[in-house]
Amino acid sequence: MKMNLTTTGIQEPGQGKANRLATPPPTTETNTTRPTMKPAARPGRKSRLAFGLGSLALLLVAGYAGYAWWNYARTWVVTDNAYVSGHVHTVSTRIAGTVSEVLVSENQPIEAGTVLARLDPSDLQVANEKAGATLAQAEAQLAQARAQGLRDQALASKAQADFERAGKLSRGDASVISKQEFDAAQAAVDAAKAAVSAAQALILAAEAQVKVASAQVKDVTLQLGYTEIVAPTAGRVGRKNLEVGNRVQAGQALLAVVEPEVWVTANYKETQLERLRPGQHVSLAVDSYPGQKFTGTVESLSPASGAEFALLPPDNATGNFTKIVQRVPVKIVFDEASVGDFAGRIVPGMSVVAKVNVRN
Repeated sequence: MKMNLTTTGIQEPGQGKANRLATPPPTTETNTTRPTMKPAARPGRKSRLAFGLGSLALLLVAGYAGYAWWNYARTWVVTDNAYVSGHVHTVSTRIAGTVSEVLVSENQPIEAGTVLARLDPSDLQVANEKAGATLAQAEAQLAQARAQGLRDQALASKAQADFERAGKLSRGDASVISKQEFDAAQAAVDAAKAAVSAAQALILAAEAQVKVASAQVKDVTLQLGYTEIVAPTAGRVGRKNLEVGNRVQAGQALLAVVEPEVWVTANYKETQLERLRPGQHVSLAVDSYPGQKFTGTVESLSPASGAEFALLPPDNATGNFTKIVQRVPVKIVFDEASVGDFAGRIVPGMSVVAKVNVRN
């Protein structure tokens, strides 16, 4: 019986050669296997592409940033050396005295002419009565001098008339009066004229005394008026430094009145002034209100640098010279529409960042 055992390696007769030709040679398995090596990717193409795209993007960003900075620099002139300014009136007393009343409190709004405080007027009232009495006495002396002048004028007129009559009676050989009587009449005229001149001098002196007494009365009256310390303008009270019972001296600062009008004083460097002009638009940022933007307008530039107005201005002609960039104050006024509800809340002394649009 013939069996086909090709699957088991047993071959039929006559088929061995054909099977050897058709069957591949057996493979020899070994315990050592070689790792499969993948072909390495070429690094040049993709890496160069990514690097090029990144470099291009970086150049574009840098170029845009540079253009933005250049455009910003040629459009805006910026300084943070800027402050809110305003009219601050220091109120002082013009006379010495004792404070009897204080009628205002700190930060209180007031109108122009409001009485802020009063000084005790008792001493000045006594001085006023004395000056009035002196004036009355001077006026009485003037009236007396004028009456004396009228009397002397009348005596001078009588003496002149007597002299003229004596002159008529002493003419020629038929003279009825002696030479002595004629001389006496002439002397009486001269004395009367001198008396009239003296009376006029007394009148002038009395009139001068009246003027002096009147000036004294006016002076005391003014000082009585100075016992009421009034507000020079409308605004708000600040830095109050007086209480009832304080003894104050003439010229002593008692309080300050701050007007509601404010503006910005921006101290720009002298190298930034080339393109600054009055009327240019300004963007303002007040440090106290960081989320609020205000606008304004350049009103004027200072006629001198800040150093020239200093208490001790520098003298560059002495010693070693070091060049320092000077700053020139620029006045910027707020646009009322941009202030809005912040009116009265922006006060002198606040810090500001001011940006002037020089391309407008």
